[in-house]
Order: sequence, then C-alpha cells, then structure tokens
Amino acid sequence: MSIMTTKTKIILLAIALITAIATIFAAMYKPKRSDSIIRPVVKITAQLPLSGENQHIGLAAQQAIQNSLKQTDSNNRYKYEINYIDQTTANNIQDEQAIIQFTIAPDPRAILTLAETSQTPFIIHTPFEDIISLLEKELASKNIKNIGFITIAQGDYYILAQKLNQALSPKYQFRGAVFKKGQTDFSAILNMLINNDTDYYIISGTPTETDKLIKALHDRGINNQKIIALHSPDLSNQPELYNNIEYIGSEAGQYDGGLLATALLSIVESYEKNFIKEQLPNQEIVSQYLKTKKASDNIIRVKSKIKTINEGKIINKGN
Repeated sequence: MSIMTTKTKIILLAIALITAIATIFAAMYKPKRSDSIIRPVVKITAQLPLSGENQHIGLAAQQAIQNSLKQTDSNNRYKYEINYIDQTTANNIQDEQAIIQFTIAPDPRAILTLAETSQTPFIIHTPFEDIISLLEKELASKNIKNIGFITIAQGDYYILAQKLNQALSPKYQFRGAVFKKGQTDFSAILNMLINNDTDYYIISGTPTETDKLIKALHDRGINNQKIIALHSPDLSNQPELYNNIEYIGSEAGQYDGGLLATALLSIVESYEKNFIKEQLPNQEIVSQYLKTKKASDNIIRVKSKIKTINEGKIINKGN
C-alpha cells in the first residue's frame, strides 16, 4: 500500500512539474501576429501614373510605398492593403478608407484623402517658402547679378513666381518668363533673357517641357553650371540632361516617390495610435489625429534638399 502511495506521489509530482513547465513556456511563447488575432484591414488606394510618359514616376512611388510598408508591418496591429490604380484610367473608388494620389504639377505632391470625413484632403509636399529659403542661401554663395526665372504658366507656379520675385528682386536683377504646357519652341524666351545679360537661370516646371528647355539652353551655349532647377530633374526620365546641375528637390526619395511613402506612413501612424481591438477606429478620429500631429493647416511638410546630377544619377549635395 505504501509502495502505491509512493508511486502515486511520484506521478502527481511529475504531472505538477509538467504543468508548471507548460505554463512557463505558454507565458514565454509569443505567437506571430497572424497567429494571435485577425488584424482588421485598412484599405488604401494609391492612384499613380502607371502608364504613359510618367510611368517611371509611378513605378518608383509604388516601390517606395511597398518598401515602407514592409519595414513597418511587423509592428502594425492593423493590416494595410494597398490597391494600386493607374490614375490615367481610374474610375470611381469605393470601399477604401484612404486614397493617395500623386501629382506632378504645380509641384510634386501627394494628396491624401480619408473617406467619409469632413476634413479637406491633406497635401504632402515641400512648401514654396522652404524651397525659396534654400535657394536664397545657395545663390548667396555665387557671383550672380542677373537672374532669369523660367516657369510654366500653370496653377500655383504663378504663386511661386510672385514669392521668388519678392525674395530676390531686392538683391538681384530678376526677370521672369513663362512657357505654356506642351510648348516646344523657347526662342523668344531665351532671346529676351540672353539679351538682358542673364548670367544665371532658375527653371521650374514639368519635365515634358523642361527637358526640351534644358536642351534649348545647351544649344545656346549655356551649361548646367549656370542653371538651378526646381523639381524637374527628380521627375525626368532623362536625368543625363541635368549632369552637373544643382536642383532643389524633396528629401522624400527618388522621383519624389517618397512623397507617397510619407503619405502612407502618416496613415499608418494615425491608425496605429488610435488602435481599437479587432475593429477600425472612426475615420474622423484618424483625420483629427493627422491634423493635430502632422498637419494643422492640412499640409504635411517634406523637407527640401539641394541635390546634383552626376552621370545621370541623383545625389545629395550634403548641405
């Protein structure tokens, strides 16, 4: 009888020990997020130029979005599902919680819209004031008297021209000239500026025209040491045209695809900070978080940086 009692004690002790070990392992075990809960899905549409002359921009933006999402996914409590749509053929979009669009003019920017909210769209770009401030610092280091500003006659480029004139006219002889969308002959503009002894050119516009304008400047014997560009090299699919040129572009990324990644990461942060277990937060709350933390005036600012083109490759200048 005593032997049975001893065996029983041993068995009970073994069971208790196994249970204790199992409890410890259960406490230490951290299952993958996909094993632990079903993550609610935040549906996002990215409208990009995935065909046509600006396809290279859309593909770069798509890659920037995918890389950013991959880097954050392991820590996200929601799952973010991206639906890529060619914006040249996009129809009505339904069922998505957020829509990101990319625009080239009036300057590279992303537009972030949260569905079913009262907020106006959020704009992700580099404000003109930041560009002009950086431009003024760069011009101060050069021996320049006469500046010619050439820009497209479209949208907010007029505002940029006015701000540039206000900032630069007190210090330099400043002349402006405009070209139209689709223009290919720049003779009249260049004759006027050259005849007025322009010794430095600031170029701003979309690559469809500015690529041709740069070629026309080269044909007149004006090299890239006398040119600074705003945006265009970062969007051009002919960066070799801009070798040794300085330009002010977004710090966001190549072809400014990083602007879309900035928009995506802003959405992710806004949802994650307002996490509700196994359901999505109200979009008004998400929108208000964006407005409070990122964009009090509905603009999510992306810093400017002076860059250069070297053998067709875009590099940071370092200032």
